[in-house]
Amino acid sequence: MELVLKILETLDITLLAVLQMGLVVALAVILSVTLVRPVLATFRERENLSVKPLEEAKRLVGDAAAKTRQYDDSLRKAAAEALARKRARMEESARAERKEIEIVLEDTNRQIDTMKGQITAEKEAAARALRIEVAGLSREIAGKILGRRVT
Repeated sequence: MELVLKILETLDITLLAVLQMGLVVALAVILSVTLVRPVLATFRERENLSVKPLEEAKRLVGDAAAKTRQYDDSLRKAAAEALARKRARMEESARAERKEIEIVLEDTNRQIDTMKGQITAEKEAAARALRIEVAGLSREIAGKILGRRVT
């Protein structure tokens, strides 16, 4: 202990300076426990809240695309069966049924295009909403950290 005191005396370091250094370390530990760790936890939570909905939206878009492919496949199968039945009928009735199939296919394609447009619009709306929410949450977190309102 005497050696430490002699070293401090030689370096012209007072006990007040050592006490101040100890206080700085203690305050750093307290700040870390009370502010930094909760803020980091909040950041992780916010990331989970923003990433998971995007992943869910991507999954839903993939599901919709798979259902669209299934629907297209079933339409193609139905059209092939209808064509096979039509060959057995008279030529005139075959032409009339082909026209009906073309109308149905056009309507289906329009419906598919409409669904794809709706899916794209929902995806964009979800992305916009998430961007807005992330921006708001970022300002809120920054405001809490800085202790003042952030614009």
